[in-house]
Amino acid sequence: MMKSPRRPPLRDPGPPPPTRGPRAAPPPLSRFSTALIASLARQTRFVDPDIAARWTELAGPELSKLCRPGRLTGGGTGRTLEVIVPHGAAAASVEFAAETLRRRLNSYFGPEAIGQIAVLQGPAPVGAPRPRFSRFREL
Repeated sequence: MMKSPRRPPLRDPGPPPPTRGPRAAPPPLSRFSTALIASLARQTRFVDPDIAARWTELAGPELSKLCRPGRLTGGGTGRTLEVIVPHGAAAASVEFAAETLRRRLNSYFGPEAIGQIAVLQGPAPVGAPRPRFSRFREL
């Protein structure tokens, strides 16, 4: 039986070489994007980002599912808020509730800040349930 060759003993390499410390994480994107989006919204006269964030609270749970805020046009008192709805049935519901919505928004903005609400048809709000056209498609 043949013996395997003997390996030389391992030598001690000493302490590990110095390395750099961990790199700092990048700053959160929201720090820069929030200010950028807010300034773009003001420049394009799009709705104030705070209104979009608080739309469910301002419009109420039923109306916020049917519509979303659009541009705020006009200057000073009596401005017009464009409200975007996905289809004609939602437009009719929002038209019926327009005065209530205007009062709620004026309580947020100040007296007579919103003079009128214009209902426009456009894409559905994010997170809105899709209509079911047939009961047989669910099977």
